[in-house]
Amino acid sequence: MRNLRSAFYLLYAGLALLIAACSTLTAAERAQREREEAMQVEKALAERQYTISISMMFPRRGNAVSVTPDYSVQMKGDSLFSYLPYFGRAYSIPYGGGNGLHFAAPVKGYESAKGKNGRTRVTIQVEHENDRLTYSLDIFPNGHADIDVVSREREPINYSGDMVITR
Repeated sequence: MRNLRSAFYLLYAGLALLIAACSTLTAAERAQREREEAMQVEKALAERQYTISISMMFPRRGNAVSVTPDYSVQMKGDSLFSYLPYFGRAYSIPYGGGNGLHFAAPVKGYESAKGKNGRTRVTIQVEHENDRLTYSLDIFPNGHADIDVVSREREPINYSGDMVITR
């Protein structure tokens, strides 16, 4: 019985040592990676070439909804490509329901401003199917983004996701 207990403690100590030795990143490596990621986010915003993959949707009515990573908002130069799900009240839409927030449109207004904690606030204005939409993006240095979409013809809706950063 004593040998079994000794073997158990030895196995436990060996496992703890193995886990400690296999730590993936040191603090310095983690800080370096965060700096590189922040620089990539900054560069993408400056060039107006970025994609935000959506993971959560927050309608005004009802609960938050987890969505598949197929949905995104993409900024390419002076054009916005929006492929977002929409749940909410529409005040006036074309016959047949319209296309929701699935469209490509030229940008009518684009503003970018630095905020607290390295956050960048981007405001994009577009017109689509007799509707004026304002996309307000809060993008953090780690690539996380919160998106508010305000429309003249629909209830506002919020999304959450991450910037697609290619390494």
